[in-house]
Amino acid sequence: MKSMTGYGLSNGEVEGFGLSCELKTLNGKYLDVNVRLPRELSVFEVPLTRWLKGQFSRGTVYLNFSIKGYEYKKRWPFTIDTKKAGLYIELLKTIKKALGLRGKITVDVLTQSPEFFLKDDRPVSESAINGMINIAEEAAKKALQMRETEGEEIQRELRSLIDSIDAAVREIAGKIPPMIAQYRQRAIDAVKGLRQSLDTQASPEAIVGNYIDRIDINEEIKRIQSHLKALLQLFEAKGAIGKKLEFFTQELIRELNTIGSKAGETGITVSVIDAKSTVERIKELAQNVE
Repeated sequence: MKSMTGYGLSNGEVEGFGLSCELKTLNGKYLDVNVRLPRELSVFEVPLTRWLKGQFSRGTVYLNFSIKGYEYKKRWPFTIDTKKAGLYIELLKTIKKALGLRGKITVDVLTQSPEFFLKDDRPVSESAINGMINIAEEAAKKALQMRETEGEEIQRELRSLIDSIDAAVREIAGKIPPMIAQYRQRAIDAVKGLRQSLDTQASPEAIVGNYIDRIDINEEIKRIQSHLKALLQLFEAKGAIGKKLEFFTQELIRELNTIGSKAGETGITVSVIDAKSTVERIKELAQNVE
């Protein structure tokens, strides 16, 4: 079991780029991948996004690459457009002569005009994506380790919560026989007193039996115990289980609501409320499970 919260940081170099990679994962109902890259490396956004989707199955994933060091002389040599600069100087001389202006024309006029400086953009090669993935893998490894560690903590709490629900259900189950016996006897006594006014040949026991069947909660108890067993089995499964956990919490709430409406006995109602509160906590934890 893994949580959806993790963080990893790694560093490396790809074709003259010193890179820092930060990978962060947060809760999310579905898988949402976000990749941020420097402009020089933006061409790799799609392959990195595709790679991340193969590493994670649920949650929000943020991958951010930033440049730490950069060999400008090696990768982006600057040159000067001497032809354009020469024409610009000649134009300034003409203006100076025509208007009778004083002063010297120096190199300063060129430094204020960036269009004279040419930058030879040499894109990184397509094979550089392998180096970037290697760096990202190191960050992902750290994030996944954090997710696994937190997932183990969540699993321990979930097991404790499941034990609490099981204990509450066992307590409810123990109250069923005396509750039904009490209801049955009271109802039989009441029906006997009214039998002469009832237009029926059925015995009081038969009439009460139909009523007792409607308040019997043994089937709900069995289904809850079955769900709890299935939850424990999920912990041994591989892969993402978060959505399955959420499904079982919905089923547990449904069965507990049915027990509460059927039983109507104060002691059982209190146990149902406590069990529902525990299920809600499981639901909260499930939202951070991959």
